Amino acid sequence: MAVPCAFFAILEVALALAGVQPALLEDDPFVGFASRVPLFVEVEGEGGQVEMVTARNKRRMFNVQRFPKEKSPAAYRIFCVGGSTTYGRPYRDSTSFCGWLRALLPVADPSRTWQVINAGGISYASYRVAAVMEELAGYAPDLFIIYSAHNEFLERRTYGSILDSPPLLLELRRLLNHTRTYTGMKRLAAAALRRPAAPSPEKQVLPGEVDATLDGAVGLWAYTRDDVQKQRTISHYRFNLRRTIHTAESAGAEVLLVVPASNLRHCTPFKSEHSAGIAPSERHRWRVAFELARQHQAEARPDEALSALEEAAEIDERRADFHYLRAQALYDLGRFAEAREAFERARDEDVCPLRALTEMVGVVEEVAAEEDVPIVDFASFVADRSSHAIAGEELFLDHVHPTIEVHRLLALQMIAALVKMGIVEPQASWNEQAIGAVTRSVKAGIDRRAHGRALTNLARVLGWARKHEEAYRVALRALEFVRNSDTFTQAGMNALMLKKTDEAIAYYSEAVSMNPRNFTALNGLGNALMYQGRVDEAIPHLNRALRINPRYGLAHYNLGFAHAGRGEAEKAIVHYQAALRFDPDLAEAHVGLAEAYADVGRFGKAAKSARSAIALASAVGKEELAEAARARLEGYRARRAGRSAER
Repeated sequence: MAVPCAFFAILEVALALAGVQPALLEDDPFVGFASRVPLFVEVEGEGGQVEMVTARNKRRMFNVQRFPKEKSPAAYRIFCVGGSTTYGRPYRDSTSFCGWLRALLPVADPSRTWQVINAGGISYASYRVAAVMEELAGYAPDLFIIYSAHNEFLERRTYGSILDSPPLLLELRRLLNHTRTYTGMKRLAAAALRRPAAPSPEKQVLPGEVDATLDGAVGLWAYTRDDVQKQRTISHYRFNLRRTIHTAESAGAEVLLVVPASNLRHCTPFKSEHSAGIAPSERHRWRVAFELARQHQAEARPDEALSALEEAAEIDERRADFHYLRAQALYDLGRFAEAREAFERARDEDVCPLRALTEMVGVVEEVAAEEDVPIVDFASFVADRSSHAIAGEELFLDHVHPTIEVHRLLALQMIAALVKMGIVEPQASWNEQAIGAVTRSVKAGIDRRAHGRALTNLARVLGWARKHEEAYRVALRALEFVRNSDTFTQAGMNALMLKKTDEAIAYYSEAVSMNPRNFTALNGLGNALMYQGRVDEAIPHLNRALRINPRYGLAHYNLGFAHAGRGEAEKAIVHYQAALRFDPDLAEAHVGLAEAYADVGRFGKAAKSARSAIALASAVGKEELAEAARARLEGYRARRAGRSAER
């Protein structure tokens, strides 16, 4: 046995000298990319030295970074890779954990020239991170800090039957992909056949840059429950986590893995879905019980909320919103261990999983142990600093992005890990006073207006996802940094969705006073006034919005609703039709149009509009609106039949 082992060992060394890399480092057997644009390009720096800078066509997804192509002997080069948390969202690099490391490391250990490069890409999943690391491996890295987990479900992927292979075969394939001999044999076989090595017919080719499902026309509602796909995605994540570690090791770099953490307590699920096979009548029963529970919880009666949820659970307990509401009730009752489990179940049952699942947290820990790689347990870190070990808004700005302070604390945890790894040798001057001085310096450099704009954009995104409680909190935080018309509009919009009409009117009014041509705020102000029954006051604001933007479908809808409330059905029809002309997917306008048609006795057209409303509302998960449209449809049919009988 020694002879063949020695032969293959010598062959591996020879192939390494010839520049052959193991297939694992060059290729992902599950996905490929239509193109690979370099993240960094060469430019001439000061003094004529060659520097690497972030390519212009990558700056939409990455921070602009710059470093010397040739690393000096005294330099220690750290690449931070991952998704938007590494990037520093919703802010930029300077307040990310990478920026904090760049500021803190020279104070902790001035014996080295620390080069910290933020290579975190917005919406980048592990398979894209692995591809980026292939490039970074050529830039003389000393250490990779990898925080990658939250974006695995952002892009639609298919796996065919690759992951359905027997476990023994999958393990054998994984081991072979570690060897240069296997890569060389594949190349020789392709050369003998006089054609390039063909990709697996089951291998999906993704676009060169992120094509997130959320960015499509239907967004969240393109997601449906698929437990098989979920497990395949987790398996692919495990594969790529190993791949990133081996890529780093092949470049002679060390690795530090970060165990992902997320907001549990103050993050409602992005999308909930019933189990397959639940009949419409049962869904209605479930909805009645759930709404009763929600009402009890809003009225500070968590014990009664739990009782109502028990009735809903007998019908279906896989909806994420069910577990989130149950978690809130348990928390209010002081049953904190049960509440944490329920919050985690809500995260794991989310049909649009934009937070790392519990199983994925375990994958990071398992792979780190298997590969003997150190970790920063960020999940435990935030739990230790959270009320009853349930992380919430005190640590996170949204579902996964930490506050600036938590980024700072994470950087300090990383430095502590680097000390244990023997990379950082802290000086005697490294103490709380030194850390405090760095902290004050970094915070003094914060651009408050830029941070306010970033939070305003975050509030807009959360509102689009119908997470109005979170969006409202973020908008109010944005107002602490910047007070402009756009930010007041976001605060008003989400206050109105939470039925805080007095606050909404105040915020919208301030937005309009700052910018009289803000048609979004004018429309919102009119809408808020209508919520209070002040229709006559609302109409002038809506008309002003339409004079500024005649193609604003939502303002046409609200004006139609206002005229309908005054019994002016024909005027309502005109505006509802205009709303649908400019915004064909506005299901609420179909419902309003149906009612207006019915008011003037045109029941055939009313029924047609109701059917359109049902189809659109069902497609985007507006179940209550779809149910209301169905009830109206039955009423129109009955009234039409009654008229025919009279005739």
